[in-house]
Amino acid sequence: MELKVWVDGVQRVVCGVTEATTCQEVVIALAQAIGRTGRYTLIEKWRDTERHLVPHESPVASLNTWGQYAGDVQFILHRTGPSLNEYPSTEGLNSRGPERGLHRQSLPLMTKLRAPGDRSFRRREPRRKSLTFTGVPRSLRDILSGGRLSDSSARQREVLVKSAHNSPSLSPRLSTKRVEDLTQLVRLQRETLSVLDSRMEAYEAELRMLTEKRVGLEDDELYVKMMEEVSRLEKQVRRNKVDIEEEEFWATELEIERESERQLQERLQELSSRLRGCEVDLEQRLMSLQGVEAGIEAQKQHKEIRESQQASEGEVKARLQRVKAELKAQAQHTSQLENSSRAVERSLAESFKRRQASQYELEQLTKELRQVNLQQFIQQTGTKVTVLPVEPSDEDSSNTTDDKGIVFY
Repeated sequence: MELKVWVDGVQRVVCGVTEATTCQEVVIALAQAIGRTGRYTLIEKWRDTERHLVPHESPVASLNTWGQYAGDVQFILHRTGPSLNEYPSTEGLNSRGPERGLHRQSLPLMTKLRAPGDRSFRRREPRRKSLTFTGVPRSLRDILSGGRLSDSSARQREVLVKSAHNSPSLSPRLSTKRVEDLTQLVRLQRETLSVLDSRMEAYEAELRMLTEKRVGLEDDELYVKMMEEVSRLEKQVRRNKVDIEEEEFWATELEIERESERQLQERLQELSSRLRGCEVDLEQRLMSLQGVEAGIEAQKQHKEIRESQQASEGEVKARLQRVKAELKAQAQHTSQLENSSRAVERSLAESFKRRQASQYELEQLTKELRQVNLQQFIQQTGTKVTVLPVEPSDEDSSNTTDDKGIVFY
């Protein structure tokens, strides 16, 4: 079937859509058709009500649930932000901030400053609507091996493990425990950043001292190693800043999701209350309709009884007279038919008698004709012929006897 979707004010038609077609497949087809990348969400709109479809939901199945109101339902493709490749770099995060939306088809990549070959700093692959983080960079354990920083790393790992175990995959709702874990994780990241800043300041002071004493140093390898260590620590600080910004981004996303959930709950409660009110109103109207129908039926029965009671005796007599007249006419017609039948029978009897008389006369004429023919034959031939008697009852046998009754001498 065809699915009509509004894209930037223009209605587009997606062909070949079935109940097995998901929202994600429709979004991909429309994005390829318009030639514009980014993150999209499909909105189902009916009058003033809008609902965001999840990626694995079927638009056709959702449309079928509306029944007779399916013709008023509209699907709108909304672009919520850029794709992963279009996401702004880390330098512009502080000025612009990440784009946000209620539902996303993909998640932003926040750690572009990490070296592509460094496995320890690879970003965890996020799942949609899941704020699960697995593990921390190993360089933090290598650089910060003791003291307060080691305790902070251990607490971070503990919080991350708890968050990973308590977070359902692809869950649209987040618990309060999850919010507390994320808040604690952001706080620990900030503590780590402050410790790294203090260690950075100490290394910078030591670097200044080494720079002042560089003239008197004979071994340049120590200076080179120190510069490499400082550079590495600077990179680590930048990476930690990116991680903290990413955690803040996820915390903001969490607040947005919670606010969206709260609004949806309020909307659901409002719709439930309206539905209950409509049900009560419908029951009252049904009861009133039943009462009206019962009153109409009672009036109808009363009217019929009254009409039957008001029937006059004259009308009854007139009906009886009409019935008697009809019976009399039928009796006359029956007698006429009987007379006609008797007349026909008499005519049939007379016709039968006339036929018998005609048949007898015909037989007599036939006999006379035979005798005349026989006499003519005798006169012509001069032969003596003896005529035997013939039975007049059977015509066929008489013919045969006439033929055999002539005897020639």
